[in-house]
Amino acid sequence: MDLPQPPAAVPSTGAPASFRKPRLEAAIGWLAACGLVFLASVTVIVGVQSRERALANAQDRALAAVRVLAEHAARLFDAADLLVEYAVQETTGLDWDGIAGSRTLWERLDSQRARLPFLDAVWLNDQTGQLRLTTIAFPSPPSDASDREMFHFHRANPDRPYISERIVGRITNKASFLLSRRLSAPDGAFRGMASVTIDPAYLSGFYKELELSYEPVTAMVRDQDLSVLVREPDRSAGAPTPLSETGRRAIRATPAGGIVSDESIIFAHRQVENWPVHVVVQHDVAPVLDAWSRAITPYVGLAAAAALALLALSLFGFRQARAARLVQSELEARVRDRTASLEQAVGERDSALAEKDLLMREVNHRIKNSLQVVSSLLSLQAQSAGDLRLRAQLDEAGRRVQAISDIHRLLYRIDDVRFIPFHDYLTALCRDLERSALSEGGGWRLELAVEPVEVPTDQAVPLGLIANELVMNAIKHAYPDRRADGPPHPIAVGLAREPSGAIRLTVSDHGVGLPAGFDWRRSRSLGMRLVHTLSGQLGATLAVEPIAPGTRFTVRMPAARPA
Repeated sequence: MDLPQPPAAVPSTGAPASFRKPRLEAAIGWLAACGLVFLASVTVIVGVQSRERALANAQDRALAAVRVLAEHAARLFDAADLLVEYAVQETTGLDWDGIAGSRTLWERLDSQRARLPFLDAVWLNDQTGQLRLTTIAFPSPPSDASDREMFHFHRANPDRPYISERIVGRITNKASFLLSRRLSAPDGAFRGMASVTIDPAYLSGFYKELELSYEPVTAMVRDQDLSVLVREPDRSAGAPTPLSETGRRAIRATPAGGIVSDESIIFAHRQVENWPVHVVVQHDVAPVLDAWSRAITPYVGLAAAAALALLALSLFGFRQARAARLVQSELEARVRDRTASLEQAVGERDSALAEKDLLMREVNHRIKNSLQVVSSLLSLQAQSAGDLRLRAQLDEAGRRVQAISDIHRLLYRIDDVRFIPFHDYLTALCRDLERSALSEGGGWRLELAVEPVEVPTDQAVPLGLIANELVMNAIKHAYPDRRADGPPHPIAVGLAREPSGAIRLTVSDHGVGLPAGFDWRRSRSLGMRLVHTLSGQLGATLAVEPIAPGTRFTVRMPAARPA
């Protein structure tokens, strides 16, 4: 007997399957949509934050730049004021006819002015405004400053320095501005004024060499009327472009210094210490945002790549949905961490490199300026010393300080601070010594045979001092019977690198030679003791050879790597 068959079972994959499929697709779509929204949010947040950091970093750089410019300007004005005070001191007790006819006074003032490359001339005007003495020419050409603003200021005010507006000189026909002081009679009456002209081109060149970020406009303005004294770059044919109204309001609001910014510009300013002038750094916001755009582009691409990966993962089926979500979460976390670490590393590296470069230039420039001020002070002290021996010692000390200052001047200008182009330094040193000796009435001719040689920085100062001492020794002692009207006496200076790599420095003359039995190692002369000590520090050998006629000093320094 056939048993009845049970009813056919309903397949389990029918309606439920058609019901679950849209839910899984919707879930995957929602996950993909959420992931895309998340990546877009992260990208926007990172972009906004990095934009704010870029603007803040630009403002910090502008503030650092005006701080450096203000300190440089303070040193410059201090040095110029020292020369003005020196001129005031030198003219005390002299009548104007004696001042106008004194070539000795003219030579002293011109010698001091030549030590400061940013000054063009010294000017002395009497109480009527007539020019009585200037280092531009001797005797002085006729000129009247009675209509100048600074003349009226000094006639009505006690003795304090004054910085003029930018003017075009009536004698030099050059754009410049002046730092001046009042000349007073013993009873306090107005006797005239002493002034120096400061060359704006020197300051423009200095501002150009700083290589500041975002190619800013750098300027120096007077506090009195905010007129522009120096502006770099300035493409106007006449007077410098005036300060913008935004800048004028910013300086009036915070005279000591500060920074303002809006959607178009960043404007930083600072008052020069003890002087009524301000330095300004202004640049557009556009280049900052361009740099930010270039920096953020890789991260946008990374976010886009992550979004594409997320879309690819969303195409997997139900069985891989969980794995896809885990991969998505891991990828998002890695993207966030990598983005944050890259931004931090790039920001720290750029900030450290910019700060290091600025600090290195600032340190070397400060050292050079400080040493120049010390050298000038020693020279001024020597001029006022009554004892000839003390005067000579102070002059020698000033030359030694100047020799060290020249090293730091080269360090400020070169890119690789590990090595010094010693041939450039030695040439400049010899020319300075030759000019100094000629101004003192000597009759010398320095013959240079200098090959290009680079010396490690830590060895440049001792070797430079050795060269300074040997050349000065020849100048002082080689020709004791020299006459000012006689033919110039030769002193030969040579620099070369030997095949072994050693550096050879020679200084020779055709003078009277060394005394019989003279032992330079036991000499009590400070110069020879310096040469002996510094040669030992460098591991160099010093040879003294008599030649017919004269003497040759040879220093051989072994090749070495920079410390």
